[in-house]
Amino acid sequence: MINDIFVTKIGMTQAWTTEGKRIAVTRCRVQPNMVIAARQLSENNSAYTIEVGYGKKLLRTTKKPLRAQLAKSGFSVGVKTIRGIKVDSTESDKIPAAGTTLAVSDVLSLGDVVNVRGTTKGRGFAGGMKRYGYKGGPKTHGQSDRARAIGSIGAGTSPGRVLKGKGMPGHMGDVAVTVKGLTIVHIDTETQEVWISGPVPGSISSDLLVHKLGKTKKVELNYDASGIKLPVEEVKEEAPVEVEEVAEKTAEETKE
Repeated sequence: MINDIFVTKIGMTQAWTTEGKRIAVTRCRVQPNMVIAARQLSENNSAYTIEVGYGKKLLRTTKKPLRAQLAKSGFSVGVKTIRGIKVDSTESDKIPAAGTTLAVSDVLSLGDVVNVRGTTKGRGFAGGMKRYGYKGGPKTHGQSDRARAIGSIGAGTSPGRVLKGKGMPGHMGDVAVTVKGLTIVHIDTETQEVWISGPVPGSISSDLLVHKLGKTKKVELNYDASGIKLPVEEVKEEAPVEVEEVAEKTAEETKE
């Protein structure tokens, strides 16, 4: 069973539930997740590793290492990146064959609880106040340029040295972060768009890994208030009822 899928962050918006509660959501789009190869980890292990090529790209503009890997598997199209997904399966027929494209409906469904992994925005070199929230030193009494300094780093303590993990100025952001316990609140199978409750790491157009936990949470959105078009199936079911009601009213008016 596949529990992972790669998506692209396209922005944030808000949605309303049927209870009138407003929630922040992250909009993501699922680009083609193309299975490049599937390999069993070991003979005694039922787990498989699936190599997934994510994103659309011309083969001639794909990086040479990826291009060689695609050509070896017999593909004539390119991808943005190739990543691995671990799949636990006791039956080999559950493992998708090379060339299969994973759709959002193959992995995710409405109400699934997921973990989202991505790379945070890079902030460059940052001081202690921005990086760790230090309050800084006094602004007056001859402080000069020490107002935003972190101050003493441990020379006057009993060990007389700088302890490991001490927060100091340095590179901020651009690290892998996993946000746990988010919920899938909306799925559009036509546009391959997924709405996830809450914020997720990364900038717009960054790639994310969505991991399904196997748990579900009841979610009922107010489609009109959230600005979401109703699914085509629901619209088709409601349309004949409205026509019949109008026909009955017209017949009654004619009799009168």
